[in-house]
Amino acid sequence: MQQEFVPLISSSVCGPLGVLHLPRLWQKILLHVAGRLPEGYRHGVGGFDEFLCTSLGVDRDAFIHYVESKKPGYLEVEAWVRANATNLTPETIAAFNHEVSTRNLPDAMLTQRCSDVGIPVGSISRAIPLNDLDDWQAFHRSITQK
Repeated sequence: MQQEFVPLISSSVCGPLGVLHLPRLWQKILLHVAGRLPEGYRHGVGGFDEFLCTSLGVDRDAFIHYVESKKPGYLEVEAWVRANATNLTPETIAAFNHEVSTRNLPDAMLTQRCSDVGIPVGSISRAIPLNDLDDWQAFHRSITQK
């Protein structure tokens, strides 16, 4: 079995296009197609992945197929998004980025995620920092086998 790699690019990261989460989505799809994305990580469906595609007018299935079949570098992914997104405007990007950076985890996930990372429920409610803590903890576990 190949070693799995926890995606450590945060949803708070963007490339030159300025779209938050796009580098993470690219990384997760590449890890998935290589058989190295740990179980439980989404890679195009649901959460910020699907919200990104819906917001920018990207055909989710076509995007996933492109990344899986071509295995492009990140700048190639941005070029594909520029060429194929039907709603890629500065205003749409700004609105998407604002929503991603301020979104709280749903209550059903919040309690579990706080418990999983060992912090009091409600001490952090934003999705990105909680997802980052979860990734870092999973990374640490995978390296130290704890």
